Amino acid sequence: MHIEKLKYYIDLYECRNFTETAKRNFISQAALSQFISSLEKQFGLQFFNRNVTPIDPTDAGTAFYQESKSLYEHYEKTLLNMARIKDNTMPPLKIAYSSTADIQALLPLIPRFKVKFPDVELLLNKIRLKDAADYLERGLCDIVVSFSTEFVDDKKVKFKVLKQGNYMAMVGLGHPLFDRSSITAKELYQYPLVMLSRNVIGNLYDMMVSRAEEDGFEPLIEKSVEDIDTEMFLIITEGYIGFAPEGQSVADYGDSIRLIPIENSSHKYSVAAGYNKESKSPTLKAFLNMI
Repeated sequence: MHIEKLKYYIDLYECRNFTETAKRNFISQAALSQFISSLEKQFGLQFFNRNVTPIDPTDAGTAFYQESKSLYEHYEKTLLNMARIKDNTMPPLKIAYSSTADIQALLPLIPRFKVKFPDVELLLNKIRLKDAADYLERGLCDIVVSFSTEFVDDKKVKFKVLKQGNYMAMVGLGHPLFDRSSITAKELYQYPLVMLSRNVIGNLYDMMVSRAEEDGFEPLIEKSVEDIDTEMFLIITEGYIGFAPEGQSVADYGDSIRLIPIENSSHKYSVAAGYNKESKSPTLKAFLNMI
């Protein structure tokens, strides 16, 4: 057993889901399942009850998790120390993001960082917006580029704002407002809306609702969905209106969707780079200094 693979077990124990754990570690679900089975065979113990959802660790699984956690933390500390000694080599920078707007805010920074640190490996992983702070607190990544609403109430997480702007209305072809150059808030809230669910965008969902109420309107959210593609489908086929940060591309949908400015609206966004203030990563420090 390679000690670095203990992270697979630790992550699986903490999130109780094979699919999510495989995604976090950039491996296939089949490879993860094979690794866990090999551990159980090696020790002659069952670590998880796979017959329930989410999977449930056994007493042996919990004991192995506690030992693995301690061992892996010591291993990571050793790696970091050795990296500093060896030609000042820095460990990879693990970056997570949740939307296209995040990538658009992040990409202008990458070339400058690679010029200064050409040997640093950058690892990218897409996560749900609601998981942003959790990923940082648990050390699953070094930095999360996401809407700042997920960081403001977390005492362990600090953030640096990368980009700010306004939300636009996403309107489908055939909708009465489709050809407008702009839409008033009053006009907007006369129509049914579709939004990504709280399960996907976390605090941002309630923030969008409260901002509408600040403007004096009660949003008519008839649908909440789990992914962008479903949201776009409902905008095109059912006539719902959605929200998107200005600059977000809808080119993949041809002439079927337009982004239209909302007049006198409180709907603004802020994309930020969030990080755990207790992190000791020299790579993260270098990236933050560049920002």
